[in-house]
Amino acid sequence: MPLATLPGVWLAQSIEPVFDINTPLLVGQSAIFLALALGTGYCLAELPNSYMKRRLGIKEGQTSEKYKWLFIIFDQVDSAIGCMIAYRIFIPVSLTTMAYTIVFGTVLHLFINVSLYQAGIRKNPF
Repeated sequence: MPLATLPGVWLAQSIEPVFDINTPLLVGQSAIFLALALGTGYCLAELPNSYMKRRLGIKEGQTSEKYKWLFIIFDQVDSAIGCMIAYRIFIPVSLTTMAYTIVFGTVLHLFINVSLYQAGIRKNPF
């Protein structure tokens, strides 16, 4: 995951100056370091959800029928939270920005998952 986040970090660093921010957050940072931090945050945030699902007897890649919508949302939001925690540790991100990014990241994650499912790349939409 750290390697997969590197293109996103490069993209974010390249478009940040377009927004004419008084104090840029990403441009002065090492792209490789940020990608490592974000990828690690993403992976670590997946662990509590995976642990809980295994304790409930839910197999990898499956969703609980009993708490289906709770797990669908948690499966998407956990990684966004992990990334924002990683950002917050290394970059002064406001809580408002964190909240918006978590919501946007969760919606984007859902959209990508459903798109990959419809394209036949993913086995289930969530």
